[in-house]
Amino acid sequence: MKNIHDSRILSYNVDFENSKIIIKIIDDDGQYSDLLFEDVFAFHFEEQLPHSIILDILEDEVDTFYTDNKEILDKGKDYYWPMDYENSKEMLSYIKSKSYRYYKIQSSYGLNGWILSRAFLVK
Repeated sequence: MKNIHDSRILSYNVDFENSKIIIKIIDDDGQYSDLLFEDVFAFHFEEQLPHSIILDILEDEVDTFYTDNKEILDKGKDYYWPMDYENSKEMLSYIKSKSYRYYKIQSSYGLNGWILSRAFLVK
């Protein structure tokens, strides 16, 4: 996979109809790439600033998803976000049964967050 470290985020597009997120980036050599997340279940971005710089995108264990994001998940639960569920065990069971993966976007500057999707590609 292409090294995305220190790439600058030019834009991102959330395609709800097709369950995709495309993040357009440019690296230090002026090469453009698309970070494509397919079959997106849910996402959360913070610190969305112009000229955001990616440190890395890491895949983490789905089991850590709830504990990593307890505060925002508890806040969204009454609004059925990211889904209607009774408890964290039920939500994690659903995420695992559908083969969603937990991607964390780390930044040197600006946009960071996470995406639950079935696939991640660099094009």
